[in-house]
Amino acid sequence: MNILKQKSIRKQLLNKRKESLNSLSSIDHRLDFFSNKHEKIWINDSKSTDTGPTAYSLSKIDGPIIWIVGENQSPRDLEVLEDLVLSKVTEIIYYGKHETKIKYLFGSKVKYSQLSTIRDSVNMALNNPTKNISVLFSPACSSYITHKNYQLRGDYFKNLIHSID
Repeated sequence: MNILKQKSIRKQLLNKRKESLNSLSSIDHRLDFFSNKHEKIWINDSKSTDTGPTAYSLSKIDGPIIWIVGENQSPRDLEVLEDLVLSKVTEIIYYGKHETKIKYLFGSKVKYSQLSTIRDSVNMALNNPTKNISVLFSPACSSYITHKNYQLRGDYFKNLIHSID
């Protein structure tokens, strides 16, 4: 198969994935496919403020997935995520202050990084060499630690991706 045909097929697959993701919900910041910069599929799911909505999002996306998850000061039910993470997620990027529950549950099974900010997390995801991997920004936490609300947090994430050269 020649290179032009491969690129065409890849573009068609990316467009189908985009259509599929965008048809799942019309709610802003919920499974919002918005870019395929740097051969990654960037998905804003900032509305996922708990593990239940994040589990739903993970269930609707084909792997492999890089999951960007945020700091939470409340207890989380990670059991609802366990099978989905282990079957689809190849990398977890946690942003915020020190956290141990996610690290201890998944860190020995899935690549795990802990960083300070969403910006640092985006840069880490960019460095993953896998092409056409989905990068799911689904924090599974409230937004108030970093932003006034989930909409501003989601807009911040999207702006970071749009500003990438």
